[in-house]
Amino acid sequence: MIEAKPDILEVMVREGIELERGKAPCPFHDEKTPSFIVNPKRQTFHCFGCGVHGDSIDFVMKRHSVNFKEALDILGISNGKPAPPDPAIQRRKKLLQEFKAWKTDFYFRLCDELLSLKKTKELIQKFPRINEEMAGVFAQNMGRLAVTDYKLNLLAEGNQETLFSLYCEDLQNG
Repeated sequence: MIEAKPDILEVMVREGIELERGKAPCPFHDEKTPSFIVNPKRQTFHCFGCGVHGDSIDFVMKRHSVNFKEALDILGISNGKPAPPDPAIQRRKKLLQEFKAWKTDFYFRLCDELLSLKKTKELIQKFPRINEEMAGVFAQNMGRLAVTDYKLNLLAEGNQETLFSLYCEDLQNG
């Protein structure tokens, strides 16, 4: 009996399956729309196109057309113990977790800044006459307001390259 199966996401990465939000084109048949779903909580996969399903061992058996014992060898499982986790995969997981945490934190910081700038805008607009100093503050805040609003829109669009650029910029600015 196998005490611990390898993580299905690690197996997918190792086998070259690129998941996007848990979906990918099925590696077992040709298709245009991804119907291959991986559920990391249940540690299973299922294709709604061809009906293939199972766990990480079933995936390797089907992918390589091998029997159970050969699949265990491919996965590096012996004596009922899984192979040690791949350091590259562990590093990637850690980086993705850090990126997701940054994205959430960045979103809330942008929202806070946006609210603050909008309140400042409202206060400045209440005064019928503003002097040059207040006009400068108003102009500066409107520029920051536009930039903050733009960054929130970029964050919402989710383009990975753009998000990575924002991430790098935010890390540089501290």
